Amino acid sequence: PNRGVSALRSAAFGRKMRAATSLLRRVGGRGAAAAGGGTLLGRRWLCLPPHSLLPMPALSPTMTQGNLVTWKKKEGDSIEAGDVIAEVETDKATVDYEAVDDGILAKILVPEGTEDVLVGTSVAVVVDEAGDVGAFADYVPSSSTGNKAELAPAKPAPAPAPAA
Repeated sequence: PNRGVSALRSAAFGRKMRAATSLLRRVGGRGAAAAGGGTLLGRRWLCLPPHSLLPMPALSPTMTQGNLVTWKKKEGDSIEAGDVIAEVETDKATVDYEAVDDGILAKILVPEGTEDVLVGTSVAVVVDEAGDVGAFADYVPSSSTGNKAELAPAKPAPAPAPAA
């Protein structure tokens, strides 16, 4: 009796996997979303050119969040590995954020002067081709694009002084 139930479950799982694979092929190829090629928004598929999201780096062993002091590059600028693209204030010092790959800075997601940005939060988008920069003009990161967190939670306001 158990063998029949297992066979039915197996067949149902197989049908679901084939349907999912077919859907992926129709909307953007195998692994398009995993490669940064698209984002699922509700029931619509928004295809974006290949891109990379630059995360807020952990620039010290104890760093969990930092302040994005200033951008050294602007949107549309070409960057090469080793270029200083921003200055980040850690819990200990202000440190240069260096690019690790070549590309073009398509979109700055976290403006300079932003405080308490969590490590891992996407701070910018980099593309390979200059013609792809415009596709990110209205880009807003979401959890489906790999953004771990937007910003650290706001610090609670101090309690009001008791009335006399």
